[in-house]
Amino acid sequence: MMNRRRQRPTSPAPPLDNDDLLSEILLRLPPQPSSLPRASLVCKRWRRLVSDRGFLRRFRARHRKPPLLGFFRQDENLEPIFTPALDPPDRIPSSRFCWRLPGDNGDDCGFLGFRHGRAVLFNLIHRRRFVLWDPVTDDRRAVDIPPASLGESRITIYHGTVRCVDGDQGHVHGDCHSSPFEVTMLFGDEPNAFVRVYSSETGNWGNVISTAFSFENLAYHSDILVGNFFYWLLQWDTRNAILQFDFERQSLAQIDVPPLDMHTDWDEHCRIVPAEDGGLVFLVLIDFSLDLWKNKTNCDDAAGWVLERTIQLDKLLSVEPGPRITSPCLVFVEEHNMLFVSTRIGGFLVHLESMQFKKLPQTIEVDHYYPFCSFDTKVVVTLPA
Repeated sequence: MMNRRRQRPTSPAPPLDNDDLLSEILLRLPPQPSSLPRASLVCKRWRRLVSDRGFLRRFRARHRKPPLLGFFRQDENLEPIFTPALDPPDRIPSSRFCWRLPGDNGDDCGFLGFRHGRAVLFNLIHRRRFVLWDPVTDDRRAVDIPPASLGESRITIYHGTVRCVDGDQGHVHGDCHSSPFEVTMLFGDEPNAFVRVYSSETGNWGNVISTAFSFENLAYHSDILVGNFFYWLLQWDTRNAILQFDFERQSLAQIDVPPLDMHTDWDEHCRIVPAEDGGLVFLVLIDFSLDLWKNKTNCDDAAGWVLERTIQLDKLLSVEPGPRITSPCLVFVEEHNMLFVSTRIGGFLVHLESMQFKKLPQTIEVDHYYPFCSFDTKVVVTLPA
């Protein structure tokens, strides 16, 4: 009998030679803007893997929360200006997101709201029109507000806010460029407040929803989205309150605010933010003392505000006493449950749950700033040679 020569078992491919395994490793890169561009410079194979659409979907699904790229504000000419918030090599130049195109002499527009990667801007010339702008793709969509929404000339448009309504399983906000959306406009007409919702899927406006709610002003940056509800912080001479809009029931309701000094600067020092259990937390910042009020229900099912804790931000952030370049004020970064706080030594991002904080690379005055979070995988970043 002839002896058969034993065949050696095939050796497994080295880990980095296996595309599936390498992709799993690359998925664990941080979601910062420079991560994938840096990986793509290694070789053509890595570039092919990190450019694959399926890989990008899994990359975003794994990280869930898009990184905070920076803030938008309006300059003296009402132009939206981008201010980066990251250190190099993740720092994105202001020129990456330009509202005014070269040679553009179009209408002036003012910010109303910003969420899920889209801005809502009000056309200051055609005052019955707003514009939806995606800074990453530069897609712009003008939508006329129907006359029935405005009625008499005394009706005021107080706010416009957007939300992505992509129902696909695994969809991650921060990459909503082609996703359907809804815009909710808030109007005021003494003694009523009312909203109307525009759907990009139908191209139509919904019914007018109104309630008896007299107010004079909307606190800046006061709108938040919690589950299926929008909330706004409204104010007038004798009483302040929160207005709640229920998307499912298409209804408006009022919520009282904590017992506060009526002279508190609501624009800069008060915010409503989501609680861990889906409820609301009311933040009040006086000097550097941050009060957190929680909306709770007692044994009689009566809801009320309870002061849960007070945080001394100057001690937390190690800000020494002394004159401050900017007044301390708050901007809430909804996607990350963080506060942006300005101080005389710079700006800080403070995570509300852990109280961990990060100092931003430059001083940013937060008055009328809009946080911008996005999975922008096409950004141009400066990479080291």
